[in-house]
Order: sequence, then C-alpha cells, then structure tokens
Amino acid sequence: MVNRGVALVTGAAKVHDLPRNGEQLLDVHRNIQRLGQHSVVLTADFTDEDQVKNLVEGTTKCLGGLDVMVANAAVREAAPLTSTTAESWNRIFDVNARGLFFCYKYAAQQMILQRKGGRIIGGSSTWGEKGGSFMSAYSASQFAVRGLTESAALELHEHSITVNSYAPRQIFHEANPEVTLPMLNSNNSYIQSSARPEEGTLAHRNAPQAIAHLVSYLVSEEAHYITGQCIGIDRHRAISSPINESRNGTGEDMDGTN
Repeated sequence: MVNRGVALVTGAAKVHDLPRNGEQLLDVHRNIQRLGQHSVVLTADFTDEDQVKNLVEGTTKCLGGLDVMVANAAVREAAPLTSTTAESWNRIFDVNARGLFFCYKYAAQQMILQRKGGRIIGGSSTWGEKGGSFMSAYSASQFAVRGLTESAALELHEHSITVNSYAPRQIFHEANPEVTLPMLNSNNSYIQSSARPEEGTLAHRNAPQAIAHLVSYLVSEEAHYITGQCIGIDRHRAISSPINESRNGTGEDMDGTN
C-alpha cells in the first residue's frame, strides 16, 4: 500500500444509530480535515445492495479511488435459541453477513478495476471463533464473517488484494463504559447482566485504539503477505476473565463483543 490512499470505513465513529448520533460522524469528518486530509461523509443501509454499491462508487468519485475497505457495521442481539425469532435471525444476518458481503463484493470490484491491489478488512468477534450461550444468531453471523473473509482472500490474492478480519472481545470506551452479557441466574433463567472492565486489564486499556492500531498495520505495506486471517484482540482476557465463569461456574464462554 502507498503511504496515502483512500479508505472507506463503515460503522465508524461509534455511530450505531445515525439519526441520533450523526453528529459523532461529523466530528470525525471535521477532525480528519483538521489533519489536512480529505474526507467525505456518505450514508447507506448495508442491507441494501444498491446503497452499498453507490457508497463505493460515491467514495471513488469524491476521493479518486478506493484502496482500503473496513466493513465494521454490525448489530448484536442475545436470546435463548428456543425463543430466537426468524425476524431477529434475519435482522442480524442482514447486517452482519449480507451487509459485509456487499462491502467485500463492491470494494473488490473497484480494486480489481484499479489494478493496484488493496486491503479489505471485516469486523468480527470472538463469538466468531467460539459459540456462546444465548448468542446463536449473532455467533453464527460472526462465523459467516470468518468464512467469507477466508474465501475472499483465496479469490483475490491474484489481484494483490488482502482480506482479513479482526475479532475483539469487550470494547469499552467513553460512550460505552460497560457491556451487556447474557447469562443464567441461580434459578436457571436467562437474564442480561452488565459488566465493566477490570482495572489494569487489557480490556480496560485503550481497546478501541488497539483495534485502530491493528487495522493500521493490516493496511500497511509491511502486512502485504497477511491474508485470510481472523485476528483476535484481547485474547488473554478471553482466556482468563472471571466473566467466563458467569454462567454459574459451568465454564461456558460468556464473553462480550464489540
């Protein structure tokens, strides 16, 4: 990759609800401009193929090309398998798998046309590496991210396009100081419980920045030989966290996610 290029980042600026949090996206836009870089704000429904296609085309037209795609938009819902509705399943897969597929597809098409390689990066989760109770739909969608990433990497290698994903655990930040975890209570009933990072743990220290540093490396020239990987973040906590014991000592993994 060149030192300067065009990156399209979806789901940026911690904007999960654009009508209510759109100002955050504009803040990111203004901050990029203050650094002397060019930026453009575009919105799209990632479940709509035409809108994702227009997003890629709009980015290319406004900024002169596309070198990096970071597909980061996702939704998460927790529920027991026996009460998960088809509507919930479809909603999760529409954004997390279908939307990611559209991002990969149209970014790859544009990069192939440009004939100068590129980087495609997808946001996944540790639930895409190991299933978790009450997270069947979300976990399945994250396994889909891994499968799509590995398959796309094989196809796009000949075009010098690398395809990778990152898999964080809990992501705590100022706007999200705690995460909601599904678990069973003492009556063996499903509940939602809030968790905060422990002082001094990896989850407590700059988790969003850790993701940013990893993505920055993956788009660098030094990472040109890394492709088809799903890279875990905060793996020490995923192994040793007391949250893993939250299901009444059964040891079943109850980790949080982004």
